[in-house]
Amino acid sequence: MSRTIAEIRNEAATALSAERQQQLEQFFTPMPVAEQAAGLFSHTDAPVRILDLGSGTGILGAVVAGQSARGSSVTAIEKDPDLIAYSEDSLQQVCDDVRVINASVFDVWLDAEFDRAILNPPYKKIKPMVIGTASGGVKVTNLYTAFLVIAIQALADGGECVAIVPRSWMNGEYFKDFRKWLLAECSLDAVAVYGSRQEHFKDMDILQEIMLLKVSKRPQVDTVTIYDDASPTTPLSEQHADSMPLASLLLGRDHMLRIRQQDDRLIDFKPLCERGLWVSTGKLVWFRNRDILSDTDTPGGYPLYWMDNQDGLVTEHPVQCERPQWTTEEAANRNIVLPAGSYCFVGRFSAKEQLRRIHASYLGSEVPFVVDNKLNYIHRGTSRTTVPLDDAVARGLTLWLSTSIVDEWYRQISGSTQVNATDLRQLPCPEQRQLAALADLLPIDGHMDQMRVDQTVGRMFSWVETS
Repeated sequence: MSRTIAEIRNEAATALSAERQQQLEQFFTPMPVAEQAAGLFSHTDAPVRILDLGSGTGILGAVVAGQSARGSSVTAIEKDPDLIAYSEDSLQQVCDDVRVINASVFDVWLDAEFDRAILNPPYKKIKPMVIGTASGGVKVTNLYTAFLVIAIQALADGGECVAIVPRSWMNGEYFKDFRKWLLAECSLDAVAVYGSRQEHFKDMDILQEIMLLKVSKRPQVDTVTIYDDASPTTPLSEQHADSMPLASLLLGRDHMLRIRQQDDRLIDFKPLCERGLWVSTGKLVWFRNRDILSDTDTPGGYPLYWMDNQDGLVTEHPVQCERPQWTTEEAANRNIVLPAGSYCFVGRFSAKEQLRRIHASYLGSEVPFVVDNKLNYIHRGTSRTTVPLDDAVARGLTLWLSTSIVDEWYRQISGSTQVNATDLRQLPCPEQRQLAALADLLPIDGHMDQMRVDQTVGRMFSWVETS
């Protein structure tokens, strides 16, 4: 008796040891997500050549083949020998012309002949490498972007690629080169961002938002279809989507991508980096400086700030936590000490589920200090020189970054846990004089009421009526 694709997938999951299951979980694509991914391909009555890159149990390639015309073929590449038989079983249920290659995707030469490429690649940081392409080399820094480059290179003209990937490629310095290459090489056709990680990838150790990405080997289409809060329980064709020109989604010279058009209220605000402000990352990497960390204030030492020191909209020191609150005087010899003055701190890590993605806090320090690299700090210097902010500007900037409109802006460009300095530099920001005026309207304390912050800023910029 023949087995269904889902049965083959479940058999693979139960046949492997618990340790192997944990290692391979991301290859076990949930069936509803696989069906949505396959549904993004354009309909055609002609046979197609399908590439399943890193096929795992073969579920993605099998669903695509099952929706394709008779006479279609599938080439699957899977490195793990434990999964090869399951890939073959899944694909042979729905397709007569199947080739499964047991090898690394980096060791297989693929001609540009495929009409469809489908993949759920591994997500892992790698040492930067350059992959040669027809338009020149492209630097990649994560396995999933390397897989995408290989898949896209294997497409024939007009071919389409659908991938299940994190949102992280859409913003930040880390993926800049890949992002520019992708947008120059392909048409960005559709993006479906899942509204809940827990709903469909709850068994995976994935802290980023996950998305379906569809691109095609052709000039950019007029509009990109965006599902900004997709659910796997309903066909995408029945879910709300917006169609927007690609240009309206691009941000800055690094081509960061948002998933919604910018709020009209922010149109006249220039990026923070064009307001005479700069975002840097704390200079202390704790595991490289263990010898200078101190639990007590030693002579000549410096206060040390971590994310733990952020208390609402202010930064406290010292605080009760597991982290040392000072460094020794040796810190002065390691180029990590910042000058006394006023700053705005922003935590470098946050999750989608948190109340605010951007946690900003004000610091006014009368002495030089040290900042851990899990904190961003905003000043009026450059990438090489730190210059403290005017105190009123620091307080006003903290309030601005704590507004709901800024939080929503950031959620549209970042679905990862990191709050990157690169992204913050592009954040819409009032002029410094306006920030100082904002500080006069609302004195900062530890735990501000969100509605009060939003209403104060709204009245200042005439977004809400004065009561």
